[in-house]
Amino acid sequence: MQLIHHFLFYDLYSWAGEFRTVNIYKSEHVLNGLSVIYSDKEEIKSDLESIFKWDNRIEWSYSNSLIVEDFSNLMTKIWCVHPYREGYTRTFSVFMKLFAETKGLNFNDQLLSVNAAYLRSALVLAAVEESPEPKYLLKIISDALYASPSQKVDLDDEVSSSYQVIDQYDVSECEEKPFEIEFDKNNTEK
Repeated sequence: MQLIHHFLFYDLYSWAGEFRTVNIYKSEHVLNGLSVIYSDKEEIKSDLESIFKWDNRIEWSYSNSLIVEDFSNLMTKIWCVHPYREGYTRTFSVFMKLFAETKGLNFNDQLLSVNAAYLRSALVLAAVEESPEPKYLLKIISDALYASPSQKVDLDDEVSSSYQVIDQYDVSECEEKPFEIEFDKNNTEK
């Protein structure tokens, strides 16, 4: 994941490919201004290691009747770590595509790319600890994780329009805002 982030953002960020050194908070439209709880900056590496230990116990094949749920759960867990300050959803989408390919799964990454605002909002709702709503993420992953190339979802207007609204929120017009960084009492980054 670090190599992907570096490759995508080395010309924008001096810290591209490096795990964040600050804790982050992001006001989410679909959470009425609240934020997902992301991994503490000191626990990024250990949280990822724990997730990948869990991942090794999953049967990553189409014979697994829970493949969509397992893939969505893996995505949610990894996404909540959020090891980078910015550019993570793009990095994450590429990583998940490569992960699927190494497991022999077909994965329509273009569906996620074209509907990035929907994907991000679906991840946010799936990541709420108190009351997760995974149905939106399951919907797009079900379409992206097709069983064979002949079942690949075309990116026509009908498909794209099905990823414009989450609950009562029109995510097609979502404006990305940067993360907020936690400061200590001396107003320096923690």
